[in-house]
Amino acid sequence: MILKKKQKRLVFFLPNFSLGGAGESIFKLSRFLVKYNFSILIVSLGKNFYKKDFKKINCEIIEMRSTRAFFSIFKLRKLMFNETKKNFEKIIFISNIHYANIISLISLINIDKIKVIITERSSISELKYSKNLINKFKNKLIYFFAKILYKFSDLIITNSKFEKNYIKNKFKLNNVICIHPPSIKNIIKKKANNHYKKKRNIIYVGRLSSEKGVFIILKALKKIKDKYKFLFNLYGDGPEKKSIEKFIKINNLNKIISLKGFVRDQKSIFKNADLFINASLWEGLPNAMVQSINYNVFPICSNAPGGNMEVIKHGKLGISFKTNDKKDLQNKLIKFLNKRFKLDNKERIQHLKNYTETESNHKYLKTLNKL
Repeated sequence: MILKKKQKRLVFFLPNFSLGGAGESIFKLSRFLVKYNFSILIVSLGKNFYKKDFKKINCEIIEMRSTRAFFSIFKLRKLMFNETKKNFEKIIFISNIHYANIISLISLINIDKIKVIITERSSISELKYSKNLINKFKNKLIYFFAKILYKFSDLIITNSKFEKNYIKNKFKLNNVICIHPPSIKNIIKKKANNHYKKKRNIIYVGRLSSEKGVFIILKALKKIKDKYKFLFNLYGDGPEKKSIEKFIKINNLNKIISLKGFVRDQKSIFKNADLFINASLWEGLPNAMVQSINYNVFPICSNAPGGNMEVIKHGKLGISFKTNDKKDLQNKLIKFLNKRFKLDNKERIQHLKNYTETESNHKYLKTLNKL
């Protein structure tokens, strides 16, 4: 009689499981790990937009009903206490993003048999930015608790080397490693199309929210629209959508700027693009910018805290501008439109090896098995 090997239990906790980088990365990793004797449970607060995808790969889904993330502490603790009673070889809990990490560490106090990994998929330095006094107080509180509680985790995983060094230096911790997200499946080795275009196709791909700096891009493009011919397409959705539509209408930009919504097919987004812009105030590791380089679309990005500069190899695979500075972005756009920069194909291919699904997934597998 052959005894069936005990499974390893992996619990992912992401409060807001909406469409985007974090959700996509967790799904890709889960799809890989289920092949290696991992039983996977996905926990969110409210709707999980990847629910159907996860169910197809036999992951369990729990959508907790909590109006506030803080109120989920007791529910999460009860859930994980029950998990320890099940017959698993080991249980690993992975939390994603700072406030969820704090909730997780508090919830799991004194529960044996659980290894806790906290991840930073954005940059914790974002807590330095505030919209108002209430937001400022809340962010300071999160940062304060993160500094106290992160040391109680078994491991901290960041998306970028910038964030790894930031946490190591600011929090005085050594149990921090960087694993890049699975931004691309395969490296496209085909060289860029050098055909001349009268009208350049510029794109933005990402969430339409204030921290993404979309209005910085719009204002910079507005300044140069009479001198240069271009089309600007925005792919994504979010809370700033109506404000963006209003800006386009008021400034009569309908003929050159279009909102395309959330599009999952990468090829349809990048195939005809000439320039990709990221104007974030902070970043984790910008998957869309990695994808733009993979499709040979030249990127311009802010030098924000996070993974932007790492992705463009500190200027070897793109141009950067000062964060939140529309004048500097305007100058860099003019520079690109005048000189029509291209990416070095050899450098591009070599660099992209760091961001493949295979590379990311195997690093996670090795890390989880060692824990």
